[in-house]
Amino acid sequence: MNKIRNMLLAAIAIVGLSTSAWAGTANIGVVMSMIEVSASGTETDRLTAAGANVADTSVRTKDINEDAFTGSIFAEYTTDTAWALTTGFEVTPGKADIGGNFSRTDNELSTTGSGAATTAVKVSRSVEAAASGFGTLYIEAPIWGPLYVRAGASRMTIDYKTTSSANGGTYTDNINLNGTNIGVGLKGSRDGFVYKLAYEDTSYGDFSLRSTGNSVAANSNGVTGNVDTSAIRLSVAKSF
Repeated sequence: MNKIRNMLLAAIAIVGLSTSAWAGTANIGVVMSMIEVSASGTETDRLTAAGANVADTSVRTKDINEDAFTGSIFAEYTTDTAWALTTGFEVTPGKADIGGNFSRTDNELSTTGSGAATTAVKVSRSVEAAASGFGTLYIEAPIWGPLYVRAGASRMTIDYKTTSSANGGTYTDNINLNGTNIGVGLKGSRDGFVYKLAYEDTSYGDFSLRSTGNSVAANSNGVTGNVDTSAIRLSVAKSF
C-alpha cells in the first residue's frame, strides 16, 4: 500500500507541474469499473532423465472468467494546446480474489515410497490467489469531438498460495505481470469537472512457474498461463 501511495503522490506532483510555454490542466479523480477477468493456465508434469526433460506424463488446464466491480483513483495532466493530450497515472488499491479456492485429489502411482505400481497414493492439491498492486501509466489523445483513444502500460501482482499432501510439489513465487492497456471513450467537462465513459482492454504477458518439493527431487510440475481484462469504466475528476 505504501508503494501505491508514493506512486500516486509522484503522479500528482508530475501532472501538477506546468510552465507558461506548456500550460494545461491537472485533474484528480476516481473511476468505477465493471471488469471481466479472463485467465487460463496449463500444468504439466516434468520428469528428468539423464539431466534432460522427457515427455510430459499429463496435462491439466483451467480457464476462469470472473466479473467484478472495482474502484480506482487517478491523477492526470491535459495540455492546453490545439491537440490536447492527456497523460496520467491510475492505481487500484486493495486486492481482488481470483476464482476463489480450487482443489483436487489425484490417485498417484508414481509417488516415491508408494510400493508396487498398482498401489495408489491420494494426493490433495489446492490453490488460492489474489491480484493486487494494479497500476497504469497512460496517455489519451482526442480523435473527434468528445471521442478519444487511450494507450498505456499496466502492472499487477498475483499473490498465491498452494498446498499439496504426500510430497506433491508446491509453488512459492509471486507473479509480477506487465501489460498493455488500450481503450476508447467519450470525454466531457462541466463546472470544473471532467467526465469519461470508456471501454478498455488490458493484455498481460504470459507467466510460467516451476514447483518445488516433489517426491523426487529431479521431478517438478510446471504452470504456464496468461491474464487479460476488459472493462466498461466511468470516471469523474476535479480540474485544478
